[in-house]
Amino acid sequence: MSPAPMAVALWAWRPVGSRLAALGLLGLWLIGGGILLGHEAFYTRLDVAGARTLSPDALAAAAGIDGLHIFWVNPEEAAAAVRQRFPSLESAEVRCRWPALCTLFVVEGQAPWEWISGDLRLILDGEGRVIEGGTVQARRRLEVHGLPPPTPGQRVDPGLWARMQELSQAFPEVSAFRYEAGRGFSFVDPAGWTVWLGEFGSMSARAAVWRALRSALAAQHPAPAYLDLRVPEAPAVGFQVERIQP
Repeated sequence: MSPAPMAVALWAWRPVGSRLAALGLLGLWLIGGGILLGHEAFYTRLDVAGARTLSPDALAAAAGIDGLHIFWVNPEEAAAAVRQRFPSLESAEVRCRWPALCTLFVVEGQAPWEWISGDLRLILDGEGRVIEGGTVQARRRLEVHGLPPPTPGQRVDPGLWARMQELSQAFPEVSAFRYEAGRGFSFVDPAGWTVWLGEFGSMSARAAVWRALRSALAAQHPAPAYLDLRVPEAPAVGFQVERIQP
């Protein structure tokens, strides 16, 4: 065969070979894609690490990626969803490794306050808003009498919240307070007597008087029943009156 007809034959064959090769590559791609999409190994399995008081199942549900195909997993969005659902968390991070093993790492924080009304316990965030935190711990608790409890998502009355913040600063060593509408705040001294603080005025001034008197009062016998600091310039000490048995 002369060179000219052979060149024509090769020229006619090459496009057909290219199309066959392309079709072969497409078939391999479709087969590989089918394996990646259909094989169970590529559907996410999510573990939770760092949960102490929060439910791992609830945290995993908030992430929303357990059982999702790895191609559709966005670790940053999943972690953001967890932080939004549980604002009390200090951090939340999702890390994934091949083929579809993901872990949600959380660091639990402490809420600033817990509101207690009877058997009802509500967690308050740093702005005084009721949050959903499972059994998350709080640094301080306030037992409230005479006020309706806030509802989820609602903020505590701004004036009351401001006084609660002042209590945190003035009495950092005290973790449990009581509030009664009309009487204000109080707490129990470690020695066992009640310290009445009232509702208005400087809590820092009351704290200074309490610290100045507590050692002397602890040495009293009998021990005092209360220390009234509602007027810090004129503190009053009360003692339990013993009844005489007939």
